[in-house]
Amino acid sequence: MKTAFTLVLGLMTVAAFAQEPQKTDTTKTDETQTIIIDNDGVRVESSSPRKGPSDDTTRISIGNTKIIIVEGCATKKDTVINAKRTSRRNTYELTWWNGIDLGVNGILNSDYDTDLGSDLSYLEPNYAKSRYIAFNFAQVKGRLIGDYVGISTGMSVQFYNYKFGGDQELLFAGDSLFHAPTGDKNVTKNKLRTTYLAVPVMLEFNTSTDQSRSFHISAGVVGKLRMGNMYKQKYDLAGDHNKYSLKGDLGLNRWAADAMVRVGYGWFTLYGQVALTPLFDNDNTPDLYTASVGIFMKI
Repeated sequence: MKTAFTLVLGLMTVAAFAQEPQKTDTTKTDETQTIIIDNDGVRVESSSPRKGPSDDTTRISIGNTKIIIVEGCATKKDTVINAKRTSRRNTYELTWWNGIDLGVNGILNSDYDTDLGSDLSYLEPNYAKSRYIAFNFAQVKGRLIGDYVGISTGMSVQFYNYKFGGDQELLFAGDSLFHAPTGDKNVTKNKLRTTYLAVPVMLEFNTSTDQSRSFHISAGVVGKLRMGNMYKQKYDLAGDHNKYSLKGDLGLNRWAADAMVRVGYGWFTLYGQVALTPLFDNDNTPDLYTASVGIFMKI
């Protein structure tokens, strides 16, 4: 309705200019009268109309007179809002936490070596079958230097699966861990699974604000709370198929912390993490540490 009223007003203005008597002038000019109708009202200009972003512009020419109707002109407030939305979107495009980590996990000795020695060989996992998966979500990023440097955090649910050989089985008694030969059992699964709720604090670097061309690296510490664990065994004995599972404390540390690094280019990202605290909280078990490496799939 407002647009229609303004258009009528503009046409009346044109009519008023059209009724002015023509003056004789020996000097020829190409100057045209331009009537601009926008949010500021109706005005007449002799020069070219101002150019700027608009959602909808209607142009009407009558002789040497032009009528330009501008609707939905972008205001400074609109520009600020759009800039904030773009900024927020770009912030999370250049943050490398939300997504899924897929990899393998292992157990390291007190020197952070994969060789556990003969005394702890029963805890040496089968790396081809020991898998790690983490679901990362709720990422939040604080900028330090634009999108190039920032601090990020979030949450994660982590699942560690350790597959051991079939010649030794784990025995848990209170907060103590023991092992024994499986004997006549034909063990087909000998597995320990632990689950954690984790919160990271990561320092992130990006070499470009274009995600597809950004080399990125983030490093930090991940604090973890053990939510549950289970020891599971499947075996055949005397022609019978048997399953055995044990849940409980199992002598594992309730709290844990990891050092983590994530590095990649564009969409491709690798991660690596190693425990800063021992896996077991046992007096009879040497300090052992978990580790995991793999690929990150961004969501």
